[in-house]
Amino acid sequence: MTACKDEVLDEWRLRVQQVSGGSTILLRTGGYRDALKNPPVTEEEAVEAVTVMNRYQSHRLGTWHTQEASLAHEEHHRREFNDAFQFYWDNLRIQDTLEMKRASCEEVPEMEKFLENMQPFVAELRNTYFGAVYNYVMVLPDDANDRPYCAGQKVLNEATRKIIAQAKANGWSRVPDEVTEPGTIEPPCFLPPVNGMYARSVAAVEESAPLTLSIADTSQFTKGRITIRFRNEGNGPVRIPDEINDETADYFFLTVLRTERGNFRVLNRKGGKITFHRSLNYRELAPGREYSVTIPVCLDEVDLEGWKQCSCELETRYYNQQGEACFRGMLRATAKLSLQ
Repeated sequence: MTACKDEVLDEWRLRVQQVSGGSTILLRTGGYRDALKNPPVTEEEAVEAVTVMNRYQSHRLGTWHTQEASLAHEEHHRREFNDAFQFYWDNLRIQDTLEMKRASCEEVPEMEKFLENMQPFVAELRNTYFGAVYNYVMVLPDDANDRPYCAGQKVLNEATRKIIAQAKANGWSRVPDEVTEPGTIEPPCFLPPVNGMYARSVAAVEESAPLTLSIADTSQFTKGRITIRFRNEGNGPVRIPDEINDETADYFFLTVLRTERGNFRVLNRKGGKITFHRSLNYRELAPGREYSVTIPVCLDEVDLEGWKQCSCELETRYYNQQGEACFRGMLRATAKLSLQ
């Protein structure tokens, strides 16, 4: 961050000078035999290696693998973070929020002091920003047959083909010569809301549905609860997973509180993937029917007293890729909120 001085208004204004980030990939290679560095030496080993590596994307890591395939899997995750960071930088108005900060030069004569005073705010915003990205990426599937494993399978196939070629050269007739076709890999971020960046993925992932979302009641907001409402505006039935409760709400909703001053808080703090080890329950909405549900919002980092002096906007986004024959995609709702 740096600051510029408005000579007319005699005030300091915060300015974003540079944005940078990084990640570290740690590969653990002790759990398998690397088919490139230590290839099969017998027909039996070749049969096992080809069989195991062909089922990587559907069974996850086996006794035969390659470091290059593991790297491809982790690079896919790196791309997920990159795409999510780009999306939330704009979506959460990070730069606008930072650059709305200002102070009178009369009250703070030195630029260095102004920047020092801004550090807690910058750090807080950085944590909120990363939290939103982390919560989103943790929702992206990372299990057998999901995109990261398909990315690994694509690279692993290079080693499989080498073993098959070696087997044919050695006359090993029992070695399978099929190679697994990788499943869907692109784009890395395919769930709402980030998939709005990818026109090609939206059509494939989001089914058209006349479902709308609104924030129905904020009277219990200061107690950590809001009520949202789904409504079917179309001519046919629409169904959604009837699995929203206090334990699962953060997996379906991303809720943000903003003030007119530019401050904001992300009110969902749970990270991770939601997995139902049973058949889902569904709620079907007939045309014109509504369904309301009350969900928790985390106010642990919201200074309610300090925010009462200005008007606020509450935004929540519902996103779902769960279930069968139901609405999949993202819905957005906003509401004005007074904390007084």
